[in-house]
Amino acid sequence: MCQILDKNLENSAHDSMTEKPSTSTQNDKRSDKLLAALGKDALAAAFQAADLASEVLKKHYGRLSHVDEKFQAGLVSEADRESERVIKEVLFKHFPGHQILGEETGLSGELNNALWMIDPLDGTTNYVHRVPFFCISLGLEVDGEMLVGVVDAPLLGTRYHAISGEGAFISRTGAHAVPISISKRTLFREGLFATGFSSSDHTLDRQMELVTHAIRSARGIRRLGAAALDLCLVAEGIFDGFWERDLQPWDTAAGVLIAREAGALATDYAGRIFEPRHSSILCATPSAHRHLMEIIGRVENTKLDF
Repeated sequence: MCQILDKNLENSAHDSMTEKPSTSTQNDKRSDKLLAALGKDALAAAFQAADLASEVLKKHYGRLSHVDEKFQAGLVSEADRESERVIKEVLFKHFPGHQILGEETGLSGELNNALWMIDPLDGTTNYVHRVPFFCISLGLEVDGEMLVGVVDAPLLGTRYHAISGEGAFISRTGAHAVPISISKRTLFREGLFATGFSSSDHTLDRQMELVTHAIRSARGIRRLGAAALDLCLVAEGIFDGFWERDLQPWDTAAGVLIAREAGALATDYAGRIFEPRHSSILCATPSAHRHLMEIIGRVENTKLDF
């Protein structure tokens, strides 16, 4: 009987080893390889676009001749427009079939499962007033999932990037990219946080109430004026969390991927897994996230689902 069982096991093992992978498995592997290749190509193109946009922003910095004010949307300058133009030229050159959603020109390109969400100058008010905290933000979404994110801060000499599943990285002028990760602080009272708000926000009173609650428990709160960079500072472990409402997809697409790849948890104010079209974002270390959700819940009177 033992000999029969051993023989059956041997035959079963042989069959398992010689069995051809299913068509579905082969297709999945092929799809993964194609996605990985797209990620690398997209990252290279985003770097090229960011290089050109960075030169545009440095050229105009402190030399602007015309600044407009968009209704309830902040400032826009010739630097924003020229930066978006050169970014789109590079991306469409490499990926003519992709769509691009830009802050200044809206949606371009034919309907596709690949969408770039770009902010040619995040932090325009800082830029106009010669505050060097501003950046270029480029995020690629494929089939509804973020694949690539690049955030470049020209005057800080800093670039952050991530490909989904491969971690988050920072590179400084003249240096190789190195991995980054979120803060290891676990006590909320030791945390430093960032937020954003606008005077045109009809919920400004609630936003200030949220700040009041948080600052009583934390080490400090900063309002730096560039959401994409705030998210990258969460990724780098400088900030323990960031929250804001009424942002646009181009504000968060790249930064939230970078933060997640560094270990951050990102949701909206109701606790749903964040995606760039949501109207609110809370991105923080896991330990800080729950504390902030409790504060937001009290202020927003939102039923939380953990």
